[in-house]
Amino acid sequence: MTKALIMLVRVLGLAAIVLGAFLWAGHAPLLASHIGTGFGLSMLVFVLAVVAMTKKAVLHGILGVVFATLLPLVGFLQLPLTFHTLGMIQVIHIMIALMTIGVAERLYATIQRAG
Repeated sequence: MTKALIMLVRVLGLAAIVLGAFLWAGHAPLLASHIGTGFGLSMLVFVLAVVAMTKKAVLHGILGVVFATLLPLVGFLQLPLTFHTLGMIQVIHIMIALMTIGVAERLYATIQRAG
């Protein structure tokens, strides 16, 4: 089950990054898709974090919950959107998105080691 979760994280993470790049380029109709994939990514990381906590990896699990919560919160701080500019909040959102994917990978590895 966790293999499917991490594969979905990878696919949704890539899709959200690509959609975000299109948004930055001014394709406003893609906003709902970007938000949807971002929420999907956050929910998957949250599920991985809960699974990790059930495997006694509490600190990793808490980190996963924190990033799963931060990603959409920082995303909504960008509204209303300004296209073709890359402000500090956008840079922070991109960094949190990449770190969230990394945390998901770490959660998956921790779950695999715990058996």
